[in-house]
Amino acid sequence: MPTQSISKLTPDTTWKLQDLELEIVLYTVSSNTEIKTNISRKKIKECSMKRIILLSIACSFLFGPLSSKLSAEAPAKNKTLRIFVLAGQSNMQGHCKTSVIENRLKDPNLKVGFEKYHQGGSFVKRADVSINHIQQNMHGPLSVGYGATDTKIGPELSFGWTIGDAMDEDVLIIKAAWGGKSLFRDFLPPSGRKPSEAFIQELEDRARKKNKPFSREDYMKGFGHYYRLMIASVDDTLKNLRIYTPDYEGQGYEIAGFVWFQGFNDKFSDHATSTYQENMANFIRDVRKDLNSPSLPFVIGAMGHQGTGQKGTTKILADAQIATAQMAEFKGNVITVKTAEFWDYDAEEAFRNKKDDAATWDKLGSNQGYHYFGSAAFFERTGNAFAAAIIQLMK
Repeated sequence: MPTQSISKLTPDTTWKLQDLELEIVLYTVSSNTEIKTNISRKKIKECSMKRIILLSIACSFLFGPLSSKLSAEAPAKNKTLRIFVLAGQSNMQGHCKTSVIENRLKDPNLKVGFEKYHQGGSFVKRADVSINHIQQNMHGPLSVGYGATDTKIGPELSFGWTIGDAMDEDVLIIKAAWGGKSLFRDFLPPSGRKPSEAFIQELEDRARKKNKPFSREDYMKGFGHYYRLMIASVDDTLKNLRIYTPDYEGQGYEIAGFVWFQGFNDKFSDHATSTYQENMANFIRDVRKDLNSPSLPFVIGAMGHQGTGQKGTTKILADAQIATAQMAEFKGNVITVKTAEFWDYDAEEAFRNKKDDAATWDKLGSNQGYHYFGSAAFFERTGNAFAAAIIQLMK
């Protein structure tokens, strides 16, 4: 940073703090030296709290307390908290290892778009976007580690970054996702269609032939269990916003969007695939009713397995998810994102060759194909697309 006396400052004097990606403009008005910040809200979001404190100390030393001079740029405490629910099964959880992002950042050709997550030697924690991960029983400022485990990420990372950059208000993400769960049973909404008696009997007969225990009573109890758990978890979060959003001061909140990413566990029976669109439509209606938000913007992530060459039950389910958003009652308030367009063919090839070229695989993926190869690129694109769709619906 250049040094010069205050008496020599002019309206055009600019100091750039490259490490902080911030710009401070100093100018003199009459006999009083003022400090004018050109620090955008977006830039504040991308800096760690430690960096902001260091900046404040430096400016306070030269010009007096900075906090009052930043008040015009800082988020207003009386703005409504924006809440977004992300729900589904394992690919909403996310199985991309954080190490994949770290490895991409070391490669000039792969780091583009990921630098914002890692600055100053550590992963950034956003002060304006919080997350409550129900399955992990974990909450805090948005960063890596809110995937299926605390060493993984899913679509929540890029979703939260994009939403946070677009919102003037603070954001809370409620992540209600559990692996290996179906819509036809686990997430079946109250108005969803349960299978026929013949379907249940077939399951019981199949179990008996394999000498496996089967309790019809327990099986029936499972219908809608994770739907009820999801709604209860959202309700509990709303009752304890000061825990999950430390800056919340009772100014009010809005459930501003809901994203659903699921489908794999509905591939394995004719009943599940044939009733998917019906149950998906009922799911949307019931979620809006139970969250008391009749016009809640709703995004469906269509299954993306197999990429653009989908076939079989994968295509049947993806088509059902696309068709749901095209129903007359959902036009303009539900969007389906075709995640097949984000299938990572580079990660797929690296997966096949990982024994011979582990270094390339480590930069591209970290899991099986049914988890989109744990591809950082896939989850980055998918989360961004989910956020863009929500923003479009909010307009």
